[in-house]
Amino acid sequence: MSTLSHRHCPTNPKGDNGDCAGACGADGIPVVDLGVLLNGNAEQRSQATRELGHACEDWGFFMVINHGVPVALQEAVMEACKELYSLPREEKAEYIAAGPKDPIRIGTGLFYSDVDDAICRRDYVKMIAHPEFHCPAKPAKLRDIAVEYSTRTRQLLLELVKAVSKSLGLDSGRISEALNLESCFQILVGNNYPPYAGSDGVMGISAHSDHGLLTLLFQNGVDGLQVKHNGQWLVAKPLPGSLFIMTGDQLEIVSNGRYKAVLHRALVHGGDTRMSFVSLVGPCLDAVVEPVLELARNDPQGMKFRGIRYRDYMEHQQSSKMNTKAALDIVRVQGDILTCENTPINSTEPDSSGYSRTS
Repeated sequence: MSTLSHRHCPTNPKGDNGDCAGACGADGIPVVDLGVLLNGNAEQRSQATRELGHACEDWGFFMVINHGVPVALQEAVMEACKELYSLPREEKAEYIAAGPKDPIRIGTGLFYSDVDDAICRRDYVKMIAHPEFHCPAKPAKLRDIAVEYSTRTRQLLLELVKAVSKSLGLDSGRISEALNLESCFQILVGNNYPPYAGSDGVMGISAHSDHGLLTLLFQNGVDGLQVKHNGQWLVAKPLPGSLFIMTGDQLEIVSNGRYKAVLHRALVHGGDTRMSFVSLVGPCLDAVVEPVLELARNDPQGMKFRGIRYRDYMEHQQSSKMNTKAALDIVRVQGDILTCENTPINSTEPDSSGYSRTS
């Protein structure tokens, strides 16, 4: 793995010497060293936590290195997905016919193509990985690979949630406890973007934020992920051995808007197939997500979001046309300040879960 240096990043918070508050990749994208964050000395961990906070607040997006997810495992995931995509249609027919809320689905375009008229050139496989694991029957090797990958990435993301909690000035377990992350919701999504040389502006997937808490993504070496930062779309170019991390809607809610869910989209490449693989974690499906009380009390504007059960938020987002971050409007406090004593919105009847639009 290449050695990182503190490069000058004018779009990032600066340290005493005018450098980034942490290491940076291309275009100043923050880099978080998980090894330092978890195993450094007290001063190093404190600095790494501050850098993580800056990354979440200023970007909503960063690369993580020394993360413990083997490259060989990532390659195995990609190869298994290639085999899945190449299977005869009849061998995956039940998953192609599945509804958008079923635990396994194979499809083209968006998860909710019946309500979204956006044209997206993407094939995908989606599977729920936690609290119950689901996987297509073929190829046979996919299950063991996906189990290991989901376990490793879930542990990584939950460790990052603890560090994010500390970066907000909270106890490390505060967010995990509030969202019942022992029973967190996790999905895996494999994306396949075939080459497309058209000039009609067709996207791999259009601009959106993810409905979850944190999303992890890696790709096959073909760039195409774009994130919006300071009003500009930037192509995310990973450092060798790094993984991308994106903040989602639930982190924006629970942090009372301090950390924003990042807008991102996927481009299609004229000559090469782009593949990406996503691991997303969100709260327990029945957790009521609302700003942490301590953060709302310290905010002059009070509570910026009303509470909502996570499964209800997903149902709302996934039953609407993709429109950047418009789904957050259902819980965003408009006009009058909502005091910390207000009762959160909480549906009384359970509903089926929805699934993320991930790149």
